[in-house]
Amino acid sequence: MCGHTDQSVHERCSAIIKRVRTQTETCDELSLEKKEAIIQPSKRRFSFKEVDSIKTARTKSFINWPHSTPSRESMASNGWFSCNINDRVICIYCNTICQRWTFNDDPQEVHQRLAPQCAFVLSLSLSSKPKPLVMDQNVGEPFKPHHASMCEISRRLQTFNNPSWTQSSPTADDLAQAGFFYSGSENTVTCFYCNGSLHKWSAKDSPKVEHCRWFPNCIYARHFCGDPLYFRIQMKKSQLTKKNDEIDQNTLVRLVNARLDLPRVQQLRTQYDLAIIRRVLEDQLKNNHNDSESDNDLAMSCFILKKQIDTLQGNPERIIIPSKNQMAMSTSNSSSRKSDECLICLTEERQIACMPCGHFCACVSCGYSLRSCPVCRENIQSFVRIYC
Repeated sequence: MCGHTDQSVHERCSAIIKRVRTQTETCDELSLEKKEAIIQPSKRRFSFKEVDSIKTARTKSFINWPHSTPSRESMASNGWFSCNINDRVICIYCNTICQRWTFNDDPQEVHQRLAPQCAFVLSLSLSSKPKPLVMDQNVGEPFKPHHASMCEISRRLQTFNNPSWTQSSPTADDLAQAGFFYSGSENTVTCFYCNGSLHKWSAKDSPKVEHCRWFPNCIYARHFCGDPLYFRIQMKKSQLTKKNDEIDQNTLVRLVNARLDLPRVQQLRTQYDLAIIRRVLEDQLKNNHNDSESDNDLAMSCFILKKQIDTLQGNPERIIIPSKNQMAMSTSNSSSRKSDECLICLTEERQIACMPCGHFCACVSCGYSLRSCPVCRENIQSFVRIYC
């Protein structure tokens, strides 16, 4: 549910058209060897020194990060190192480990909430800015449907009243909601917006999921699914592709063994167990199909893995799911349901704002059938998907 007033949403959506905001968190320098924050009582933050090689290694650790939101840049800039196990991350200063990130998780807020005394957290500038409602990448996409006559759901539904359409599942309603209309040929349907066509439907197929899977660049499909589901679909596709490219185990063992006698690996054996070094080499070859770019990258990977092992001590319950302790908040706004209803169908929740006026007024299905804003009547140039 949305806890924001229509006016505040309108103002914030309109502001996006006028300016691009960039937020960068800057830190002073702190060497990893000292691992200590220098407190300056006269200031509101810690002065934190971190050598460039640590910052670089943290950024590089997210090369296989599976999410677009939170982004790899946002994760790295807020102190998280990727553990190269799905979306598990760790902070090397407070030893906090998290995984199963969702679209709504803010890396900075999560870090501050879970480890308020972490040296890295204390180095971040204190911010009271509200969490953004709008995904910037959705802004400015022009409204250009390939089949303008099929923008209305009712028009798309009518196309299924055809003797040639013999499918009972998925339902015509589900297909129309997902943006499809019947093309008149066998069981082929076409998207009114991106012009993509699909056929050979089975009873278990979800029209909106298949729409995003096969046509990920369709903005209507992305808006209709919402970014949390959209990114899960894309991540699953990526994982399937990656699985097909995996190195077979025998080859992997041979490649790792061939690297154990390298000078840089021999040097690491004075600091880390062989099992840790072997695991890091395997991960590099499996995930990147290549060796670490530098000795520092390899050393940091060993350091991160050892940190995980020492912190978890075989207890997976020490891994935190950021959104788990926030779930109760999702029901706190149930009383606002009435004010959040789509102004067109009065059934679904409002999901998109019209641009350039910024009025937050309709669900995705209804919104895409409009040509002018139902609030101010200004012509619609594009839509922005709102997440509350």
